[in-house]
This record gives sequence, C-alpha cells and structure tokens, in this order.
Amino acid sequence: MYAIKFETIDFSDKYRFLIIIYNSVWILVALMLQLYELKQLKRLDRILFNLFKAFSFNILILTAILFSLKASEFSREHLYYTYLILLGLIIFWRYLAVQLIKLYRKSGFNYSRVVIVGGGEVAKQLNTYFNSDNLLGVKLMGVFSDSEITFGIKEGVVSGDLEVLEEFVLQNNIDEIFYTMPLTYTKKIKDLVDFCDKYMIRIKIVPDFRGFLFKRVNIDFFDDVPVITLREEPLRDFVNRFLKRMFDLIFSGCIIFFVLSWLYPLIAILIKLSSKGPVLFKQLRSGVNNEEFVCYKFRSMTISTDADSKQATQADIRVTWLGKFLRKSSLDEFPQFINVLMGEMSIVGPRPHMLLHTEEYSALINKYMVRQLVKPGITGVAQVRGYRGETKELQDMEGRVRLDVWYIENWSLSLDINIILQTILNLFKGDEKAY
Repeated sequence: MYAIKFETIDFSDKYRFLIIIYNSVWILVALMLQLYELKQLKRLDRILFNLFKAFSFNILILTAILFSLKASEFSREHLYYTYLILLGLIIFWRYLAVQLIKLYRKSGFNYSRVVIVGGGEVAKQLNTYFNSDNLLGVKLMGVFSDSEITFGIKEGVVSGDLEVLEEFVLQNNIDEIFYTMPLTYTKKIKDLVDFCDKYMIRIKIVPDFRGFLFKRVNIDFFDDVPVITLREEPLRDFVNRFLKRMFDLIFSGCIIFFVLSWLYPLIAILIKLSSKGPVLFKQLRSGVNNEEFVCYKFRSMTISTDADSKQATQADIRVTWLGKFLRKSSLDEFPQFINVLMGEMSIVGPRPHMLLHTEEYSALINKYMVRQLVKPGITGVAQVRGYRGETKELQDMEGRVRLDVWYIENWSLSLDINIILQTILNLFKGDEKAY
C-alpha cells in the first residue's frame, strides 16, 4: 500500500510505526472477536459480517491512537488503500483457507475420532450432523446403546451395546465420546467419566433440550457452577449493540437531515388543512425492558377518546383523507426516526404496542414479554412477513410474537439490512394491511 501511494518501498520511520500499530490493533481485535476460530470460516455471510466488525473496531481504535498522538501527517489515501486492499485479500484468503481445509480433511487428515452413546432422537441428530460436512473435522466411528438404535448408520460405522464400548474405544484410538442418554443414569455417566479420565479420552454430555422452543442454549460457569442460558441473545454482546446503535444513528440521521427536514413542514401544512388538531400524534408505548416512552407519528386520524385503546381498522371512520395516504405509504411513521435518534427505538425491532395491549396480551400469550428485551423498531421481521397492522384474532398476535422472539435470538446487522430492504420493497408493492 505504501508503494502504491508513494511509488517506493523505502518506508519512512513514521510509516514503520504505523505498520506496527496497525498490526498490533488487528491482533487485539482478532483475539477479541475470535476471528480465527474454525466455526467462523464456514459461511460467507458470517465471514463478511465478522470482518466488517473487525475492520470497524480496527479503524476506531487506530483513529483514536493517531488522534491522541496528534499524528495528522499520515496520508488518508494511504489508509484508504490499506483497508480496501486488505479487506479483499483477507476475504480471498478466508475462502481459500476453507477450501484447503476441506481438501485436507477429505484426504483423511486432521480429524477427531468420535463415538455416540445412545440411540434416540438426540443421537440421531448428532449422527446427521457429524456426517453433514467434511469441514467439521469429525469422523464418526461407532454408535453404542443398550436400547434400540432408531436411525440408520452410515456404512463403515460400528454399532453395538454398551458392554463392548470400552474395548472398541481403546482399540480404535477414539478421541471423544458423546453421551446422549438420559442424565438420570448417574451410575453409567460416572463410570463412563472415570473410564475416559483414566485413558485420557474427552467426554461430552449432550442434554436433550428439544422440549424447549429455543434454537440454542449457552452454558457459562460461575466458578465451578454450570449455568445454562436457554436463549441466545446476540444483542447482549457489547460489540453487536454498538454496531446496531451506530447503524441506527447514521441511518436515522440521514433520514432526518435529507428527508424529514423538508417532508415535515410539507405534511404539517397538509395535516392542518385536512383536520383540526396537532401535527404529531404522541402516544405512550411499551419500550425496552417494558419502560414507557412517547412514540411519535404524523397524525392520521381525527381527535378521539379511544385512541389509546382501539387499533385502526379497515375503513376506519376516524382516518382522515390525508391519513389514508400517510398510512398506506407509511409516511406517518417517519417521526419515529426522532425516537431512534433519541435512543428510545431502533430502525428494526419488534413494533411498540400500546400500554393497554401490552398488559392484555402479556396475560394471554406465552413469551409475549420476551419481545420487550430489545428496543422496539420502526419496522420488523413480523411486519415484512405478513403481521402488520390490526391483530383481529389472538393467533395474529401470537404469530407476531413468535417472529419477534425469532428476531431477538437470530439478530445480525445483515438481517436488519435485509428487513429494511424488504420493507422498502413492500412499500412499492403495496401492503393490503396498510390501513
């Protein structure tokens, strides 16, 4: 990059210093984000997202260091070249590394020999997983159970009962044992753990969490006490919250500066001409951690006493002629970008409900209050998947809550961008529930 900018490879001292600082920061960020863990190499979207996080933090930290040192003499063009070219090279290297690892493991190297103990549904899922991808680096050698094995086993994989397990493990140099039988079999588990400890074999207990609706669980340790988290929430991570907030600030700031600055006075005049009342409709809504906040919208209805208890319905007589257009085009929601800027809402998230509805539905729908764990959004996954507007039946709200919980458990910045693009597309296509 230095040669591209300055047409020479004779580094000056200050650029040698910059290289040391840049690489030191990169190593720090890579370790912090576990950038080189194998599981992060599998999917291209994950590779890109993790690299985006790494480069964002690298830029912020490097900028802070240069600012604190008052080092303004560095070429910005040189820094642009550095980040742009390195991003392309790292993406290419990640892709090449994945292919090389696949090829290496297909050749029979760098894998762990494992056996499964148990023959039920959990064992079946493990069997499917171990045989799904050569990149896992796992070779399933056998399945052992005292009860009937309820699934088909790949050719070359040995099956049997627990009596022959220990002999098979020792003869075949097994690295890991995955125990999937009930946890109530404490004697069997203890004997198996003692056996593994004696012969330096790793054992992993696979509990059956299929009775829960959650996609994944997480286990932490408080000293020696295992603590199971039944719901993975990406937005509990500081880095993810920081990225989402930065995205919200930049996006809402651009909308307010470039759109709302001229749209607000125009719509305000039309609202005043169409009916009596204020320009903005202000209503208390349920926010993050169920804290109340004032949600802003362009007023699309006449003033009424049931505004805080009754949803808008199709052919609602309260909606003004201008309000029909505002609601159909979703322009009535634009003042909520102010809520986003103030930190009360996010661009994407569960839609904020009236306080009365939060109270009513929390008593009727299981997991309803889970949606209050994150900031409400101007748009959300439930809205782009058919659950926008009026909830006529209880099952409509149940569907919305189910998708909101799914969003909380599966958040990513790329998911937010995808939902925003789908929202814009729906505006042009038209939404029959936009009334």
